[in-house]
Amino acid sequence: MRLKLLLTSITFCLFNQLSVAQGTFKFFTEKADIPKDLLKTRSVVFMNVNSLDWEKEAAKIHKSFREVGIDAVAYYALSDILSGHDATNAFYRDITERSISSMIIINKESDEYAAYMADIPEGGSFFVPDMEVYDLRAADLEALGAKIVMKAEQADLERGNFLIIDVPEIFQRTNVIKTRRVADFNPDLRIDKLAVPKFENSVLLDGDIDAMNAELDSLLKDNYPFRYGLVDPNITDEELISNGYLMVLRKLENNVESLKRMLGYELKENETIHISTRKGQPDTITKIFANQNAHKYYVQQLYTKDIYLGNIWDAGISWQEALLNHITNLKADMRR
Repeated sequence: MRLKLLLTSITFCLFNQLSVAQGTFKFFTEKADIPKDLLKTRSVVFMNVNSLDWEKEAAKIHKSFREVGIDAVAYYALSDILSGHDATNAFYRDITERSISSMIIINKESDEYAAYMADIPEGGSFFVPDMEVYDLRAADLEALGAKIVMKAEQADLERGNFLIIDVPEIFQRTNVIKTRRVADFNPDLRIDKLAVPKFENSVLLDGDIDAMNAELDSLLKDNYPFRYGLVDPNITDEELISNGYLMVLRKLENNVESLKRMLGYELKENETIHISTRKGQPDTITKIFANQNAHKYYVQQLYTKDIYLGNIWDAGISWQEALLNHITNLKADMRR
């Protein structure tokens, strides 16, 4: 079968290999004082430094944390944390179950580095509107670390952390699927109504939410062959079931390598290009670089929590492309 090749340019969009965004976090409210319990609690560090070797950058800032008494027990890429519903839930559960109550974001901005410090909110999300955050800025990580040490010492914080690890503990792109993983489509979609969460304002999402949801509804109406309904993104699984839904559409967004790790796909060593397919006459093939941002849709069964990924890798560079890929491949599978 003749293949239609779509070669994508090497660009970093909203996300790149390990960078979510550069600029201001919308949900943050500036706090005047450094968190008073920073030297008595365990902290998680989210790195967003626009570097392929973010682990090396983490080592630079960890020296300062250790010097002043910040017990940074886990380091993650911020892009992994913000990949999507299932990823955020999995990371939040893993982190808070370790009795970690403070978080620090190390963010590379246009011409400087920033450190954002806050308590981890309760309720299952790392970011909530109007959360209070203390931030410091400097030209490089070494200067930022020195500033954190100075401000903590000036605040005369009570120190309770003394046994701090020498090097940062790095957590790389953990598999977020905790239930049965099915590399196929669920045939019950023919009869079960699919819940599709709407887009919502988030700490980094920049766009017209109403327009995005209108486009989402339009794409589904024109292409999805079965029953569906747009739902509140914060609705619980139990509420979905009580409203007559048995399936929910989920999406993750990250660089392709991280997406595949999170969703349990096998990765080949030194694989730099990943092939995404939309079935058709002819098939549409998109080549996406491993460090390029992409979106991947899948379906979760609400009772069993089983994940249905589809029978072919169908991520897209935009959410619209990824959604059309997944729906088109679903329809092709159902026609067999």
